Amino acid sequence: EFPGIRFHLKEAGSAEVARDVVDGALELGVVTLPVISRDLDIHELRSDPIVLVAPEEHRIRGQSRVMVSELAKYAFVGFEGGSAIRQLIDGALREAGLETDVVMELRSIPAILRMVATTGNLAFVSRLGLSGQRDVREIPVEGLRIERRLGVIARRGASLSPAATAFSARLRGALSLDAAESKRYQP
Repeated sequence: EFPGIRFHLKEAGSAEVARDVVDGALELGVVTLPVISRDLDIHELRSDPIVLVAPEEHRIRGQSRVMVSELAKYAFVGFEGGSAIRQLIDGALREAGLETDVVMELRSIPAILRMVATTGNLAFVSRLGLSGQRDVREIPVEGLRIERRLGVIARRGASLSPAATAFSARLRGALSLDAAESKRYQP
């Protein structure tokens, strides 16, 4: 549909993605909200539940529900310090009275899930990232609800290329929102 178009995917934290969009290095970005910048058009895509995961053989898997306080005795694999999702998770856990023992910090959900399956540690990850996982399972935590909001960003006032416009529409469709339902984000 768009011959000759080069697609460049970059995995980075929300702050870095926002800087690259403002600077014109990227035409679009997908970020964890909030991202506050007068230089960006920000559209919320959807909420994404953050859930506790454990490897198949972990003793916590035998429980139908886990209390937040029980998690203090386990080691965790976490997102890298300073990332938007790590700040969100740590803040929600602190509000619930829990400081986790993060023994490993990684950038991506697939890497975290591999380490959970390999090491036997627990993690909080995006439910969207669990699709098709066989080695780890979601564990409900009583009274704990963590959600991140995902958004797509573009430089304010910039005209998107036809390919970027089409990609944005497809992205919104893949995340169960069509372009008309996506709402402008208000911090």
